[in-house]
Amino acid sequence: MFKRIEESHQERTFGGGIDFSRQYGEIAKKRAVQYEGFLKELNSLGIKGQYLEIGAGPAVLAVTIVQNYPDVQITAVDLSQENVSVAEKYVGSKGLQDRIQFVVGDGEDEDLINTLGKFDLVYGTFTLHHWKDPRKVIRNLTHAVADGGVLYLYDLRRVWWLYWVPIHSGFWDSIRAAYIPKEVRGMFHDLGVDQYEIKSVFPFMQSIIVRRDLHI
Repeated sequence: MFKRIEESHQERTFGGGIDFSRQYGEIAKKRAVQYEGFLKELNSLGIKGQYLEIGAGPAVLAVTIVQNYPDVQITAVDLSQENVSVAEKYVGSKGLQDRIQFVVGDGEDEDLINTLGKFDLVYGTFTLHHWKDPRKVIRNLTHAVADGGVLYLYDLRRVWWLYWVPIHSGFWDSIRAAYIPKEVRGMFHDLGVDQYEIKSVFPFMQSIIVRRDLHI
């Protein structure tokens, strides 16, 4: 019963057209509180310089980061051209277009990730459970981390008690599609990465950190 269940709404999420991307952007602004755990950990990491965000969506998080960290530049990657169009407009409205650059692409695309260069921080929020081939994406992202840099993934965590909650919605389905720490450790084992940190964050999130200087 605790088995991971892949999401059924990904096509709507990633291919819903420009109107859906606009609606998604407005919802993301109202739910910015969901990034509090990520931002708290980011502050403790104290990383300056070049950031790479995978699955940037409408850029609500990217804007928050550069507004709070003047020494950061972000390259933001998203699968959806519609999401990128909405994000560029939002970033432009904040006057931050010189600090956030957008790329339409897929974390599974090794050639694309390699062309982007090296980054002091590579991160993704609430994206791990979406990836069709998470091992491939993690491998690609790890290679994009500069010496001394960090790969930081913040995502939902599947919890057993959710299966007793008679609720089915996009958010709850995403939790059912999320990975537990044991499964994440299995991914790193398969990739030959043995130095990392996984923190369970109440009530159903997790923080995953890989430091380049620890495993290369």
